[in-house]
Amino acid sequence: MRTLITYLFFIFAAPAFAQSVVLKQAKDAAVPIAIQAFLKPADNNEATKIATDLEADLTADLIFSRVFKVLPADSFLESTITGPIQTVKVDSWRQVGALYLVRAKLLMEGKNPALEAYVFDITTGKTLIQKTYRTKRSDHSLLAHQFGDDIVEIVTGKKGLFSTKIAFSYQKPGTRGKEIWVMDFNGRNARPLVQNGRTNLGPTWSVDGRYIYYTSSSTIHWNIWKTDLNGKNSQVTNFRGSALRPAMMPNGREMVASLSVDGNPDIYLLSTDGQIKKRLTKRQGINVSPNPSPDGSKICFSSDRLGNLHVFTYNFKNEEVTRLTRVGTLNDACAWNPTENLILFSGMDTDRDFDIFAMNDQGNDMERLTYDAKNNEAPSWSPDGKLIAFSSRRTGNYQIYVMKADGTRVDPLVKLNGEASYPAWSPRLGY
Repeated sequence: MRTLITYLFFIFAAPAFAQSVVLKQAKDAAVPIAIQAFLKPADNNEATKIATDLEADLTADLIFSRVFKVLPADSFLESTITGPIQTVKVDSWRQVGALYLVRAKLLMEGKNPALEAYVFDITTGKTLIQKTYRTKRSDHSLLAHQFGDDIVEIVTGKKGLFSTKIAFSYQKPGTRGKEIWVMDFNGRNARPLVQNGRTNLGPTWSVDGRYIYYTSSSTIHWNIWKTDLNGKNSQVTNFRGSALRPAMMPNGREMVASLSVDGNPDIYLLSTDGQIKKRLTKRQGINVSPNPSPDGSKICFSSDRLGNLHVFTYNFKNEEVTRLTRVGTLNDACAWNPTENLILFSGMDTDRDFDIFAMNDQGNDMERLTYDAKNNEAPSWSPDGKLIAFSSRRTGNYQIYVMKADGTRVDPLVKLNGEASYPAWSPRLGY
């Protein structure tokens, strides 16, 4: 049996992959949308600032979604809203290439701002959204996020991601331990949740978004803990050996993790309170990093049962294990798309840098999503399966980045002085 040090190297170090794969090409063109300057109450400096901020927040949200191309205001034939806000001259917006037009008016209801919001389909001339958004929270950007969620739903059929958060591991400069942090979907408001002086890795969200489960070290063992969004922590498992890299099952009542309770690291099914329900793998060697399919009928995981570390699937119905990757030496950190038959994993190409790859659940149609940008690893899907958060060392320190599912439109999410890794995208948390 390998030592614990060797075991943790395979779990928490980036994997290797010895194959060149063509970079995946973009498939979806951005939808052109125009956002006119928001109207606001006259002679009210506070309202003017809020309206300006909300317009900027909505614009940033729609750009972040990778669904829309926000048209520049200097291209508009109508620079300001004149006449009734509900009346639109569609011809002037067709001329600038807009498919949708956004208008809004800030209202002050006592001390609380509200947003009277409209979206128009320029092709048909129909009003698609006519709604007033309200919040009593001090963060007025929530009005823009709610509006943005509804705009995204018009085009994609699914709510936007603007109520989601991303958890991650963070190592401060000059320290050896790692903390669990959380930030908004766009990298704002990053803050610590777990600061216990230990090494805390591999966060994953409960299905309802109330808790973040993670692996935490002690002087002897590694176990699974959880924290709420207020930073209240509690221990979930207390096994001999180690419990690593939990992942929630879609039913919300169970999770899978790699346990070495019997000496060998194997994949187990557990209740969310840490009770073992079933041992899923029974092979010598390393069996780690499980992640469930959207319907919960299978998991993907990594194993070195045939020599090198490769990605496999386990079928709950017939207990059949199928090998997916057949090249490389350390293929790990699989992540199953929440809506499609697509699995991500980390791997090393011939340049000896780690990159992110995609394949279907048969191991076919493999495509490379990152290329020639230092180490890229630990991919995590957004809840709609359209975006990928991942950690990368392309600028020196590990930081969290986001890209489209086709590997394009890569942007940093947060820039911290230390090392940020192992992102985990939350479900939609609401407002």
